[in-house]
Amino acid sequence: MILALLLALSPAPKAQGKLVVLVVVDQLRYQDVLWLSPQFGPHGFAGLGEPRQLRYETVVTETAADHATLGTGAYADLNGIIGNRFWINGAPHDAVEDASCPIWGAPQLGKSAGALKVPTAGDAFKLGTNGAGRVISIAIKDRTALFLGGPSADLALWWEFETGEFASTSCYAKEAPAWLPKHPAEAFKDWVWKPMHESALASLVPEERAEAAIPHYDFGPAFPHPVGQGKLDKRLYLAIRNSPAGTTLALQAARAAVDGLNLGSNGSVDYLALGLSAVDGVGHMYGTHARERVDTILRMHEELGAFLDRLRARLGPRLSVVLTSDHGLTPMAADQKRLRVTQGGAVDLDQLIVRLDQALSDELGPRKWVESIDGSALSLKAPFPARAVELAADALRREPGIWKAIPTAQMDGADADAKHSVFPGRSGQVLIVMRPLWTLKKPTDGADHGSPWNDDALVPLFQQAPGYRFRNEPRFRATQVAPTISLLLGTAPPSAALDIPALERQ
Repeated sequence: MILALLLALSPAPKAQGKLVVLVVVDQLRYQDVLWLSPQFGPHGFAGLGEPRQLRYETVVTETAADHATLGTGAYADLNGIIGNRFWINGAPHDAVEDASCPIWGAPQLGKSAGALKVPTAGDAFKLGTNGAGRVISIAIKDRTALFLGGPSADLALWWEFETGEFASTSCYAKEAPAWLPKHPAEAFKDWVWKPMHESALASLVPEERAEAAIPHYDFGPAFPHPVGQGKLDKRLYLAIRNSPAGTTLALQAARAAVDGLNLGSNGSVDYLALGLSAVDGVGHMYGTHARERVDTILRMHEELGAFLDRLRARLGPRLSVVLTSDHGLTPMAADQKRLRVTQGGAVDLDQLIVRLDQALSDELGPRKWVESIDGSALSLKAPFPARAVELAADALRREPGIWKAIPTAQMDGADADAKHSVFPGRSGQVLIVMRPLWTLKKPTDGADHGSPWNDDALVPLFQQAPGYRFRNEPRFRATQVAPTISLLLGTAPPSAALDIPALERQ
């Protein structure tokens, strides 16, 4: 009787909380996890099991646009992020540019998620719980952190290569929190990047150096690569961003956030969005079939796996993880030629602009007609007659590597993937769609992406969420990620996320 009374008077045990983690690996192709699966072992990439297919139903497969889609559950026609850069009121803007949100340590710069036109899953979580849970977004790239977290996140952190520190803006917090590691670049001041699994690399990629690779930051054409050269400077900070060192530092910051904020263990539901972009930086320099890119993926598999194992041990069934990618990478023309694949190629962007200017000058009079071609958008130099748009589209259609050139004012009759890629006032005058295995790039660029084809648009989807399983669908859509995160957070999906979650209860 007394024991029963004491038990009745005892306070109920406090809920331990829960952590939902979304990991986005920049430029991880579905083919990458199939090709490298024997190297990952029986538990799969980062211990996340078997992948499913996820596809972007859009023409523009770029970092900003696709992270905005993952974050909001909507494509650019609703969320407004058509690419990494776009035009506003006749002037070019980076997608995250915002002078009203100055960066810690670099107040002359400003960045935010303000260009988003619809809320993210994190924003919906805040609205749905009256701010009860916490939203933390950490990435190497600013556009990743900002468009996954959204403007309402408690903190969005990225690697700021202007300062060599993880940074955010005054729109999230006045200064860096005490738990955030300081001066992390010092550990890589003298670091030389050598392959971690030489025998596996030699077997998978017999060629030590792929033809036509274009390394930057004084890396050199083949291993070993001097990422650090004894100085703490912008060259090092950019080199860190575009090497496996970026993975190490992003996970270091994520561990600090989990520990410093006690994520998942403070009685509430918390959301951590984590963006890893080393594969993208390395892939652009060296291409899909390079030892450097394979080494970067294998290192990420081990480092991310160790990070998630630590969370699994700490949180057990109170941890849910979803992992996907923002886009893939088209194999370089040199690799296609070497392997006797003859359908693709590369269009020289500089020469294409010359040809377009000449075609329009022949019909409308000599002048500079092309303002820019950025991503998949052609912008003409104002003022221009309406006929200039049709002339430009016709000239683009005659290019052997271009499949479609669609005036953005004529989207009503276009396919859904083209419509998904255009936002009024930001998309220029013509949307360019490359043919399969073709890229549009400058001669000094390396490998590239940006097409609607499977090389760029088909990526893996993983999940480990106790009590949930994948729906019985052969392929998932990028617009299902935000509703999936909302399902795991226990809230309704964001307002423009009209698709269904990729998961269902077991």
